Amino acid sequence: MVALVGTQIWWTFAVEDVFNRVAKGDKHALKNELAKETEDLNDLITLIRTDISKLLRKAINTLIILDVHAKDIVDRFVRDSIMSAKEFAWESQLRFYWDKDEDNVVIKQCTGQFFYCYEYQGLNGRLVITPLTDRCIMTLTTALTFYLGGAPAGPAGTGKTETVKDLAKGLALRCVVTNCGETLDSLAMSMNFSGLIQTGFWGCFDEFNGINLEVLSVVSEQIQTIQMGLIKHQKKITFAETEMRLIPSIGIFITMNPGYAGRSELPDNLKALFRPVTMVTPDLQLICENMLMSEGFTEAKVLAVKMTTLYKLSKEQLSKQYHYDFGLRALKSVLVMAGQLKRSFSDLPEDIVLMRALRDMNMPKFVFEDVPLF
Repeated sequence: MVALVGTQIWWTFAVEDVFNRVAKGDKHALKNELAKETEDLNDLITLIRTDISKLLRKAINTLIILDVHAKDIVDRFVRDSIMSAKEFAWESQLRFYWDKDEDNVVIKQCTGQFFYCYEYQGLNGRLVITPLTDRCIMTLTTALTFYLGGAPAGPAGTGKTETVKDLAKGLALRCVVTNCGETLDSLAMSMNFSGLIQTGFWGCFDEFNGINLEVLSVVSEQIQTIQMGLIKHQKKITFAETEMRLIPSIGIFITMNPGYAGRSELPDNLKALFRPVTMVTPDLQLICENMLMSEGFTEAKVLAVKMTTLYKLSKEQLSKQYHYDFGLRALKSVLVMAGQLKRSFSDLPEDIVLMRALRDMNMPKFVFEDVPLF
């Protein structure tokens, strides 16, 4: 965790330093920074291919994921010739600073600023950051700045819950995910909220529209109490007839899947407390490429195109079976297996390794007619 936060603070500093150098007339500063970052990234990819312990591999894996995103941003700056730290393209990034006056790590994005929360996370891996997750995270941090909740909606497997969890990891906060259903009553929800109030953790309520309507109207009142306390910067609030201290880092998020039958529309007084985010299709190719890179593949770009095309074709042309899944989750498990194979058979060509992983993971689940086509 220290290493991750350190690299992010350092990267923010390095980019702002480049902007200063550009302002002083060094025209090639950005390109030099890009070359340096590409070189560092390649060093990490080379290192992950060597024989290292499982823990270290996971740490480097996470570093690669963050570094790839950092390099992509600088790459975009070079392409769109962004020359100043005042430009929105830079303001809209999640930036980490060591603030000497506060003697703390401050995280800024757009107009919002947050303190790093030092909640121990361990090595729990990070999400591949794509333009879609970037935009989603920007909406969520803006919502938090105005003391509102966030409400990502969209079909299954688009990364709604994962993005919320990943943002919490970035701020070193714990995110507690609750799967909602008809069995949740207002008492259970108030227990949940009072826990979040006193710890300052984030709550992510999955399939929130599965809760009964009469419970939702009570819930909106409960959330309003919390948000009013935050707006007034109160140290303590009275919640569920008990006075408790309010930790300001609290965030409440709800995710909804509009596709299911029998789901209620949220009441308007509840909708007003959340900023909506719609997530549709994840950038499979980018995610694929990034994960292959972090598993030590050098030809990641070419292989990612092949793999996503295969999955797209499978989805369209194979017979429709209930147990087939060619979405993000299935893709991820193949990539992890490909990484293991790559380490066991390091002398084999990379495309063969990936083909073998694709075959071994997919063949067993196909019905007889689909095998020849695949």
